[in-house]
Amino acid sequence: MPARRSRSRRTVALIATATVAGSGVALTAPAIANAAPASCAATFNLFIPGTWETDENADPTQPVGMLKPVADALKSAHGSQVEVYTLPYMARAFDNGHTYADSKADAVTRAKQVLTKVADSCPKTKFTMIGYSQGADAAGDVASDIGNGKGPIDPGRVLAVGLLADPGAGTKGSATVGPRTSGQGIADPRPQGMGALSGRVASICDPGDLYCSIEKGSSPLLGSLGSILSKSPSANGSSTAAGGNSQLATALTSDFSDADLPTLGSNMATLGQQLAEPTVDVEQVASTASLIAKTVAPLADLIDSGAANPAANGQLAAAPVGSAERNASDVLTRAGQSDLEGALSTATDLVDAANKLTGGDPLRLPGAAPEVQTLAATANSLGGQIAPLASTPIDALTSATSVLSVLKPTVVVNQVLNVATGVTSLDMPGILTNLTLLPQKVAALDAHGAHQIAGELNNQFAPLVKMAAAVDLRWVSQVLAIIPDPSGGTQIAALVASILANVDVIRLANLVGQIQEIAWTAVEKLLPPPGQIPDPLGAAAAMTGLVPVGLDLASVAMNMLTGKAGKTSPELLGRQANSVSTSITAQAQNLDLPQLSNSLVTLSQSQGAEDLVSLVGEGLDAASFFTSGAHTNYNALVVDNAGRSAIQWLSDWLNLQIGRAV
Repeated sequence: MPARRSRSRRTVALIATATVAGSGVALTAPAIANAAPASCAATFNLFIPGTWETDENADPTQPVGMLKPVADALKSAHGSQVEVYTLPYMARAFDNGHTYADSKADAVTRAKQVLTKVADSCPKTKFTMIGYSQGADAAGDVASDIGNGKGPIDPGRVLAVGLLADPGAGTKGSATVGPRTSGQGIADPRPQGMGALSGRVASICDPGDLYCSIEKGSSPLLGSLGSILSKSPSANGSSTAAGGNSQLATALTSDFSDADLPTLGSNMATLGQQLAEPTVDVEQVASTASLIAKTVAPLADLIDSGAANPAANGQLAAAPVGSAERNASDVLTRAGQSDLEGALSTATDLVDAANKLTGGDPLRLPGAAPEVQTLAATANSLGGQIAPLASTPIDALTSATSVLSVLKPTVVVNQVLNVATGVTSLDMPGILTNLTLLPQKVAALDAHGAHQIAGELNNQFAPLVKMAAAVDLRWVSQVLAIIPDPSGGTQIAALVASILANVDVIRLANLVGQIQEIAWTAVEKLLPPPGQIPDPLGAAAAMTGLVPVGLDLASVAMNMLTGKAGKTSPELLGRQANSVSTSITAQAQNLDLPQLSNSLVTLSQSQGAEDLVSLVGEGLDAASFFTSGAHTNYNALVVDNAGRSAIQWLSDWLNLQIGRAV
């Protein structure tokens, strides 16, 4: 999450050290007759890394990521008395066919399993848990369950829990160490608190890290979006809301796990060679075509979504040559030049046809067989459809995948904020009035009036044109429509975006510009510089050029003047009828843009609108929602008067608690 650029950073009252009080709870070991195995360590220390720092197949004996120095410090101080276990889990966010909530749930499940196993095998072993970012989210949830009697181990066996950049920050019972924050975690504090573990949970958060410190009162839109994306459906309480929220999170997930972009060109070449053999192995043809289809599918989905819009690609293209972002831009450009939707259909047809021929059994056919010739023709069509993409350099395809896989959630955050703030800056009553008057002035050949109104419209259209160029309004209106926001701001923004999505804004602005230029030419002929004779005939001739432009303007403007906000399309959110707020649907059926303009004026003057404008003004862009200096700089964040960093303090504190126990 990004540092809030303009947030006032108070001079932090640093905490010398937050000593955790002894629990005072009698330790109750499970009723196991045999003594603990000789291999049991005095303490079992569960480390849960952050997003992208590990995976399901990682070696649990090898510390990784932000928390590695803490794990190393424990081993150095206590040797064999401590067992350090770094949890292997999904550790992803929207980039492997699973949502952030899926990934965190995987961490929670695996953490509980390993804690249960160790607790049962080693009845005298004590425990600590340490998590960073998504890992802190999971560790905090497990700690809350333990503290409230629903966890895998008795709370009396837990020595300490350290949470770094916890998206659930603000949970009752966790002690804040270091700089005080004015907000809470993006995923919301845990409602049950830490229970019996209160006083043994330390939470450290950089005030500029929006993962663990966001003021949701002044940032309701971003806060609501963060809550939706970070929770599993069951955590939202309402089955209706959960369905919509789950659909939204899923819609923002790209699954590149089965895609192999670097081999796309070579697989196409292999497919051609297989079909050119004297004897063709049809089963191999089906396998190769299947690999191509799996590679094309997520990229086609990305191109079809609002994530691959020109503005997002432009940001990627501005990155340094050779960077993953710049390579991703190149891939998107070439993908746009290809027919990926057609290619996916063709590749799928090729797989189906080959499988139908084999019937599930090995099959070899002569290269001249009609069936093979049909397959070859289909493969040839496929090659033409993906030729621009397949010609992308392999190194660009290799590095681009990491950027493309998280493009949807990063872009949607940026675009949703742009629309929500952009609609509040529109002078919709003025735009609607002038769009009605301008064709009238043109029809009356009123050069002065047409020039004046066109000039006003040019200024009024500026934020709208900027928004239309940077945002996929249809896609964003769908997202906005299901974000809960008590202020009502997102509902109005969703309705306006839905209407504007059906208006050719760029063409409208160009027509207004043409009218302004033609009218100015006429005005200059009527009111020439000193020393020149007015030319009313020339002015009249110039004004006649306005008539066709004015008719065109009236035609395009009609969609904006009379357009209704349609219901949210099911394409983004799935086909569940309950995924859209009923209140928004009712408004969409009954309101048009002129009626909405009064609501828009009211919204633009509200505190909520000021907060949204401020939020964007602080520089929240797409990528910074997921990574920022504040979120990755805990080895330099000073947390006490001794000058210790968050990492050093956490190491010292855990060593102290372990030392007391052993």
